[in-house]
Amino acid sequence: MKKRVLSQKAQAVSEFVSSMVMIILFVCGMLEKVYHTRVFHYIINVLSPIILIGIVFFCAMSSKYKKQPSDELSRELMLKATDIAVRVELCVALLVGIFMHLHGNHRHFEYYSIEGSDVCMFAVFLCGVFLAAKNIVFLWLDRTPKAEEEE
Repeated sequence: MKKRVLSQKAQAVSEFVSSMVMIILFVCGMLEKVYHTRVFHYIINVLSPIILIGIVFFCAMSSKYKKQPSDELSRELMLKATDIAVRVELCVALLVGIFMHLHGNHRHFEYYSIEGSDVCMFAVFLCGVFLAAKNIVFLWLDRTPKAEEEE
């Protein structure tokens, strides 16, 4: 049985979807910590098992496909996309740090109680931001110019 080939664009879209899941999980977790609402707490408790089941399903489905080997142009575009994604990731980390610092000063807390799970969730968030930025830039650079589409 021959495996179907998954194109570079389809690989980028699938990575983008999984990265958005990581980002949404972090945002819900941090909103729950900042605003201490039960709604976000229940969302996290209900979404976590559903997301785990979705990830297992996604991995099972992706094992049916063989990845398309990258050519020189796609490798060059991916390097450019990775460069931009690293810069975006650093800027986002800086903005989140500034937001948390200003929010802590606004509430007159002496310090934030940061747990190990918060650090893990922030690492997942940064991975999600990196993958999302890399794949968005790759898809943007890999588009077909309109002049070639009309011919």
